[in-house]
Amino acid sequence: MGIQLTGLASGLDTASIVSDLMEIEYTKVESLEKEKTLVEWEQEAWSDVNTKLYSFYTDELFDLKSYGTYSQKNLTSSNQGVANLTNASSDITGSFSIDVSAIASSAFITGDQLTYGADSELADENTTAATVLSLGETDISTISITVGTGDDAATYDIDIEATDTMDDIAQKIEDLDIGVKADFDGNFNRFFISSEETGAASSIQFSETTAGTLASLGLSTDQAVGEDAVFEYNGTELTSSTNEISINGLQFDIQGVGSSTLTVSQDTEAIYESVKAFVTKYNELMEEFNDLLDASYVLDDYQPLTDDEKDAMSDDEIEDWEALIKGSLLRNDDILTSVVRSMRSTMTTSTGVDTSGFTYKSLSELGIMTGDYSEKGQLHIYGDDDDSTFSAQDNTLMQKIKEDPEGVTELLTALGQQLYTSFSEKMKSSSISSALTFYNNKRMDSDVEDYEDRIDDLEDRMEIIEERYYSQFTAMEQAMQQANSTSEWLSQQLASL
Repeated sequence: MGIQLTGLASGLDTASIVSDLMEIEYTKVESLEKEKTLVEWEQEAWSDVNTKLYSFYTDELFDLKSYGTYSQKNLTSSNQGVANLTNASSDITGSFSIDVSAIASSAFITGDQLTYGADSELADENTTAATVLSLGETDISTISITVGTGDDAATYDIDIEATDTMDDIAQKIEDLDIGVKADFDGNFNRFFISSEETGAASSIQFSETTAGTLASLGLSTDQAVGEDAVFEYNGTELTSSTNEISINGLQFDIQGVGSSTLTVSQDTEAIYESVKAFVTKYNELMEEFNDLLDASYVLDDYQPLTDDEKDAMSDDEIEDWEALIKGSLLRNDDILTSVVRSMRSTMTTSTGVDTSGFTYKSLSELGIMTGDYSEKGQLHIYGDDDDSTFSAQDNTLMQKIKEDPEGVTELLTALGQQLYTSFSEKMKSSSISSALTFYNNKRMDSDVEDYEDRIDDLEDRMEIIEERYYSQFTAMEQAMQQANSTSEWLSQQLASL
């Protein structure tokens, strides 16, 4: 900006005049900034809604459409000390008798107490082979271990050096990585060796190259063999190399010898609670979204505040002012209206679902009803203890789950799948919205950028206008100064005549 002559000749407060003239231009910037703020607040409102919808989509709605929700089982054992029921396939229900006469065990060797020297001192884990086996400094004693039976048998050598401790020898056995666990217990002064696998096919047997080595270590050449589990399943005797049994869709662990009855039944309470969780979240969303859609229009009287306006208000007043505006921004929103209609039509009238051949055609037949019209599609589970309006009614949903779980599953999974598909379609990526997003976030981002560009352009233009005003006033001051100088000269000339 050039030199400014502010009223030297005219006596005018040109700075104030220019400021007043620029005030009109500033209002244009403020107007754009308010429009930009409204778009940003709308983005925030939609982002919050989108988060809640996506959570509903991945949690409660996913569970509603999934068959696994309705195949939850109660698994019980009359004697868990004999058998513990761990799982059952979705089509298995009933009671099954188990009589266990033997449990599967590993091949196991417990060494003799290890002593050395004339005084039969007890060896511990740090006692060396030189002490126990009377090895010289460079001597090596070799033993072998054979695991498995028949054609599966394999033999491995273990070289014992003079400096090896009892712990080292046990570690060398484990380092062979042949499915054998070995430990020297200093409390009991002996080796404990076992196969990792259970069953009659598991076997451990030691042999020696250097005579007397095994005896000195408290071991022998006797073969240790595991045992199979032996049990009767519904009267039929069976064997298993492990205690983890999977048979006819039933999975259980054998814990001991004896009898037990394993029972698989539909977990009606878990199924009911899953459906209730969906209804509860559905109602929360319907209430919140309907409030947003029905909000009063306030933008004629309330707009985002300027900094000067905020300076004249308290923090609470500013918060209330902005909350009123933000709460109205999704009023009659087309996209949210479409989402709410899809939710309501699917769940209350089975729209989009071919129920021909179904036992039940709608939720109302399962005792899930809409209430008063003012609730705008919220659902009630008749007879549910937490429903203050209809808790006194018979609980039809629980009754149907117990009596006809297949029919209940058929309808609820179909309704869930229809709404899930509808949500998936609404969340597809497009030129104006990102994937997994219900609203036009790309378009809003573009709108914000456009406002920012327009504001920048307007601010640049304001600088040019302000410069022009000052240039004009400067020219006026200069002209008036020249006129004053000319007038003074003329006055001097006239006075001299």
